Amino acid sequence: MLIRSQNKRMIVNFDNICTVSAFPEKDSEDIYVEDGTGSLMVGRYSTKEKAIKVLDMLQEAYINGHSNYQMPEDSEVGA
Repeated sequence: MLIRSQNKRMIVNFDNICTVSAFPEKDSEDIYVEDGTGSLMVGRYSTKEKAIKVLDMLQEAYINGHSNYQMPEDSEVGA
């Protein structure tokens, strides 16, 4: 599965990712993917609830066999 970053500047191959996590950074929650050699931020959300919802959406897309996923903008994610 390919994940395109929120800013559309990066595409990450999900098959190589070890972890997908949400970490608080100041006034936002950033979602990072890690492939064992480093971390890449793929999305930034205004609340922890939104970041968790995006992780849920990503998981659902993966389970349903989607081959790609575009990280949504903060405004596109309901609280």
